[in-house]
Amino acid sequence: MKYVFTLDKKSFSKRKELFSSLTPLFFDRGVSDGTAYNTFLRELIQSLKTVKEKNRSFPLFKKEVQELSVHSPLIEITPWGGVSIKKVDTAKGFIQKLLIIRQYGILGFEIHNKKLEKLHILEGECLLISSLHASETWQKGIVSVSFGEKGKKVVLNPGDEHGIIALTNCVIEETSTNNLDDIVFIFPSEQVN
Repeated sequence: MKYVFTLDKKSFSKRKELFSSLTPLFFDRGVSDGTAYNTFLRELIQSLKTVKEKNRSFPLFKKEVQELSVHSPLIEITPWGGVSIKKVDTAKGFIQKLLIIRQYGILGFEIHNKKLEKLHILEGECLLISSLHASETWQKGIVSVSFGEKGKKVVLNPGDEHGIIALTNCVIEETSTNNLDDIVFIFPSEQVN
């Protein structure tokens, strides 16, 4: 299947320079396989590196990275950073975890068949890649890329294609149903340095 990635201009209202720098990459851009997707990601990261960012500190990210080094059973180290499980409620069937994503870390373009996810950005900025089927404007194969910052929340229903690219160091809280193995990668992503 071919996916067309489009920028959600409204979400970039505070970051017009970033929107302008990314626009040429998204003009009539279609991706139909993992090779094309990872080529797109490399070009995207190179473009992001040209945008001047303010020097900022990320205290929550720093704290969570230190906790990742403990290597407990509730922590998973990943190529993009790591996952720290914070709460499991088997009676209610949900899990709450933190996604600790280093700057330019990329989470794969994926879907879940049963899992419902609620994302809440606690720190940092990222690009949220999604095709939300419940949206009034949803069209098959059209994927929105929006700007996400502290406070933004997103609900991902089963079947919604999605991914994340960290513009800065990020910490994102994910509260989801207890379907840990329910992940299908549409396009696995390579990390770009």
